[in-house]
Amino acid sequence: MKLWKITITEHQKIEPKDLTGLNLDWLKGRINYNTSCFVTSKINLIRYEFDPNPKFFKDGFYSYFRIGAEWLDKGQTKPLIVLPKIPQIDFIEMFMTCLRSSTPQDNFSAIYDIDLDAKPIQSKVLNSILSPLLVVQFLLLVKQIADRGLRRGYVVREENLGKVKGRIDFRKNEIRNILAGHKERVYCRYDEFSVDTAENRYLKRALVVASYMISLMSEHKSYSTLYALCSQCLSAFNEVSDTYEDFPIFTRNNKLYREYSDALRFARMIIRKEEMAINSRDENTFDVVPVFRIDMALLFEHYVLAKLRKKYGRNNVIYQKKGGNAFYPDYLINGPEQKVIADSKYTELYDDGEAKGDYIKQLCGYARDIKLLKELGIDCSDPDAVPIVPCTLIYPLRPNEIKTDFDILANPNRKTIRFYTSSVEIPTI
Repeated sequence: MKLWKITITEHQKIEPKDLTGLNLDWLKGRINYNTSCFVTSKINLIRYEFDPNPKFFKDGFYSYFRIGAEWLDKGQTKPLIVLPKIPQIDFIEMFMTCLRSSTPQDNFSAIYDIDLDAKPIQSKVLNSILSPLLVVQFLLLVKQIADRGLRRGYVVREENLGKVKGRIDFRKNEIRNILAGHKERVYCRYDEFSVDTAENRYLKRALVVASYMISLMSEHKSYSTLYALCSQCLSAFNEVSDTYEDFPIFTRNNKLYREYSDALRFARMIIRKEEMAINSRDENTFDVVPVFRIDMALLFEHYVLAKLRKKYGRNNVIYQKKGGNAFYPDYLINGPEQKVIADSKYTELYDDGEAKGDYIKQLCGYARDIKLLKELGIDCSDPDAVPIVPCTLIYPLRPNEIKTDFDILANPNRKTIRFYTSSVEIPTI
């Protein structure tokens, strides 16, 4: 019997025939219409809206700028899979580019949402997207932990020793020593201040799973980098036991070890994903993924941020600075020679060869916000003397567009003053 499944790409309408058997009223009520965040208990990958074609005005369900997999019914029997609109995106390269330059303030984890409690969904394509995301971010967090030094704690040890250490375990000592005639030894329990804690054991187990997941990426150009990084992380855990307790581990936030909470969260995802794969093999299926979503527009935004930091310097690029009118431009570039306000748009940017007017108006509003201008070091005391700040819209390179070096002031808009557009190539396999 063929499995019921809907597979579409971003910005695509679901055909009505594919929705046969679904409770559409229930489906409409479960949709999360807030584009700024994910809601785990809601459906996040589709919208209910009017057909954008003005000839028909037929309403329906549409995907937009999120990819992933989730269930469309209460019984979790009817999966929806949304794939990227750009074919063969190299997600490993995108994730590594973003995370190499990311800071905790960037909130990279807001890009995606993973529901480990829902029934997993079979999808080989999405597995090739989710696995690198988990592995790359987990390894970079563990690398920070290893560089700082593993967190130590008191671990209970039990040993049969030649002298008393800690306290005697009288019951075990009687069984193992007194009754057996080994009166020269004593069975003890003591606390040892060590790196061999439950937290570190859990992280080590996830590293072992991650190393196997990396082996499946052996044909990618980043394989050697990931393999070396994983090996480096594992070597830092040499003094940690290979055994671990299979339960959720919660750790208190500590300023000296602030990466532990995030690393343990990713470790749990990776270990749970391994468990799903084992269960799927028992059912003669392949490549299962948990219910998850990735915000492609936000991923592109972080990818552009990494590119800008590389070009202009980390300290010269300000991300998501709040203006005086609740404006949030994606980027303020405050270099010694260039001051630019820029926004990324993961969408079709042009109408008849010109940038869309709504996007131009949005960015021009940012360029008149006094708080943002002061952030760029511009004196606003005399309004007549305030210079026109260059504005740039950054978008993904289109299929038929000629690839050029990344220059945010390369393409001036013909109908505006000091307004530009710039394309960024998305890495592909």
